[in-house]
Amino acid sequence: MESQQQTETGKNLQRQRWKQDPEGVRANILEVALKEFADRGLSGARMDEIAAKTRTSKRMIYYYFGDKDGLYRKVLEQTYREVRTGEKELMLDHLAPKEALRRLTEFTFDHHSKNPDFIRIVMIENIHHGEYLKHSDLIRGLNQEAISRIEAIYDKGLEQGVFRSGCSPLAIHWL
Repeated sequence: MESQQQTETGKNLQRQRWKQDPEGVRANILEVALKEFADRGLSGARMDEIAAKTRTSKRMIYYYFGDKDGLYRKVLEQTYREVRTGEKELMLDHLAPKEALRRLTEFTFDHHSKNPDFIRIVMIENIHHGEYLKHSDLIRGLNQEAISRIEAIYDKGLEQGVFRSGCSPLAIHWL
């Protein structure tokens, strides 16, 4: 009986701390949901399972994200935000074009290598023909920034005669 009371008291204290940290709760949900969507896909991931693995309730997941599609979209946005923030932090503007492109390529390779769930989420989104990406202004903006960054590097390289003409920044980004 006493052990059950201690458990209940511990749960109540934990819930009270969660209420004081809504950003932490959202971050925890997104972390768990990323793993679930990456492992099971959009159709295979279950909200009950995500809730069971978080530090909150299923009701709070719906409160923060609306529904499973909303949660999936936020997971996509968060993963893209992380990679694009890392690219931005490289501060490539002062580098020679070849060096800038090399650093960007190395960062991308390292990021993808360290974040296999990102790769799986991108593959899952490809299976869905980019439907969720199409509806995210955030991701569209982040990707446009990334392509613009490549375009600046490419234009600088063309100007200096170190890159050949006829390539598109989008195609370079894909590679």
